[in-house]
Amino acid sequence: MTMFRKAVVINGMTYDRFRDDFINSHTFHDEADADAKNDHRVNLGRIDSLLTLREDLVRKYSDTDLSEVPFLACMREFMLKSSAGGSRSLNFGCYLNARAIEVLTCAINDIPLFKRSLSEDETERFFNGCTPPSGTSLTAVNNGEFAFFFSRLCFPGIISSTYQAVLAHNRLVMGSSGKRFLTQADIAVALSHFQSSEAPVVKKIKRWALLVHKAALRDSDPQ
Repeated sequence: MTMFRKAVVINGMTYDRFRDDFINSHTFHDEADADAKNDHRVNLGRIDSLLTLREDLVRKYSDTDLSEVPFLACMREFMLKSSAGGSRSLNFGCYLNARAIEVLTCAINDIPLFKRSLSEDETERFFNGCTPPSGTSLTAVNNGEFAFFFSRLCFPGIISSTYQAVLAHNRLVMGSSGKRFLTQADIAVALSHFQSSEAPVVKKIKRWALLVHKAALRDSDPQ
């Protein structure tokens, strides 16, 4: 709670920026054995969920003293009690027009982002409704390319800055291994590793993201 109070309450950092920075700066640690790594991942995942879903609790307990007690009490309330009305809305914060959906579908299938193609209807439900396709789960071809594409959609404001939390909370995409859904930490780490890449697909992703942005800016669909 001390970090939150100093960064957000005192220094004016936005809540979303604090949440992302906290998770990204605690992804790695020095333990070498698998049990310790798994424990760290579980704890980080719980804090990720707390910061994503219950801003109301974080702010509530940051108003008390700065010891470890408020944090433990905050986590206890989060883990043991049902979500209150203060939960944050978890969607991409967009409603893309038909032309943008068409271009976005072409981009997703051309890069490609997933191990199967998407229809325009599936793309529309994924982005505008934050709903995963029925039947087969979507699996990323490459976690880094997937994370980078979504970061390029976020950059001009096509989707909200909480996209990583949205993807994770709604269990929208499986990692490239196909074993489990991507978490917010997974996406952040994949993006961090990929951003320095000079692979040809980087230019393709940037070009498609620009085309999606142009299509999304259209006031109305063509008649």
